Amino acid sequence: MNAFNTVNLASAIILTSTTVAKALNIPSSKWIYPLGGAGTQDSSEFWLRPNFHTSPSISRSIESALTVSNTAKSELDLIDIYSCFPIVPKIAAIHLGIPITGGEKPLTLLGGLTSFGGAGNNYSMHAITEMTRQLRAGKGKKGLVLSNGGVFSYQYVNILSKEPRKEGAYPLENPLPEKLQDVEVPEITKDAEGEAVVETYTVEFNRDGSPGRGHIVGRLKSNNKRFLANHGDEETLRQMAGGQAEIVGKSGWAWQDEKKKGRGLFAFDKPAKL
Repeated sequence: MNAFNTVNLASAIILTSTTVAKALNIPSSKWIYPLGGAGTQDSSEFWLRPNFHTSPSISRSIESALTVSNTAKSELDLIDIYSCFPIVPKIAAIHLGIPITGGEKPLTLLGGLTSFGGAGNNYSMHAITEMTRQLRAGKGKKGLVLSNGGVFSYQYVNILSKEPRKEGAYPLENPLPEKLQDVEVPEITKDAEGEAVVETYTVEFNRDGSPGRGHIVGRLKSNNKRFLANHGDEETLRQMAGGQAEIVGKSGWAWQDEKKKGRGLFAFDKPAKL
């Protein structure tokens, strides 16, 4: 589930005015109008995000794109959401109020990254071209394309339509700031000690498939401050990598590594020295 720069894919988009389209003898039945778009970015430092189950940049990009396009969510006939991570289409679908699976509106036109692949950052350009084809073919009147980049960091939404805007001028600028600055995030502590709870986690595996290192983002129960840590014992790593129980929300203990300054550790069982 990766985008490889060596994948050989290409696409092209020509954006012009109706005057030029007429001069080129392009039938008006093939005209597709970009009604508007919007995009912004969450913090690239994942530990400086409000939580790990929502994305302010996705929510605001969708809402702003719909607003500047004079489009209601119910008017979207076609959707393509770049699925570099499964959480991206899930969060976007929840915000749009449509089912994640089994709905009348599929979340992708191309099949997603796992089926279609993706050449570096070029996946969503293919989504725009496919959206254009399907709108031309009469499969809908309006469509939304959501592009995503970074570590679930930046989002951009375009609204395309079979029909031109009914009112107002086409927007010329992004209505959102380049990066969101007004999002409240937890305070970070670099010397976490004491009882804590897992906020999110991941496991780094060795080449032979064995778990090598656990990475934890947690909150101290004493003051709710956020901390970063590695697994503190092998049993904790085993549980994190085992997939047998939910780790998010599970309690444990945080402390500082005496052998490596600045490194936090976390374990589900309380260490003897604590």
